[in-house]
Amino acid sequence: ESARPKAQPLVLPPLSELVQLPGDPKRGRALFQRPDIACSACHQVRGEGVDFGPRLSEIGAKLGREALVTAIVEPSAGISFGFEAWLITLKDGDELQGLVASETDDELLIKLQGGPMKAIPKRNIASREKQAASLMPSGLLENLSLAEFGDLLAYLASLKPGASE
Repeated sequence: ESARPKAQPLVLPPLSELVQLPGDPKRGRALFQRPDIACSACHQVRGEGVDFGPRLSEIGAKLGREALVTAIVEPSAGISFGFEAWLITLKDGDELQGLVASETDDELLIKLQGGPMKAIPKRNIASREKQAASLMPSGLLENLSLAEFGDLLAYLASLKPGASE
């Protein structure tokens, strides 16, 4: 695969125009899995990808196109329950950022980006702070053209119960 030239920063049209972009779900699926876009590094679709962020197998039935656009363009605008980021500072000074998978009186189980779990004894925690920003980075569109964004949007909108690829 040849290196892609760095595109000019994408100037997004208004939301009313973004939701109308035409797209091809098959090309969108390939974009979803492309390493520089990295959607599948944190999201699963029908068992493929990393189980970290919300599973997207039926996202097209749950969110309309406007909500899908907003979720991609402004990921911190609406963080799903259970997917809030936490910054955990340990008494030795180390810091971890991830999702709280479970908690007992003695231990915090953190899901780290990429999917691994880390059990932390609470006695080792100096502080824990809920983060306002999503762990999904903003600026994902910097690697996409508007046509590619339309393809990605078409793919996500096609993910519904019983839909085939």
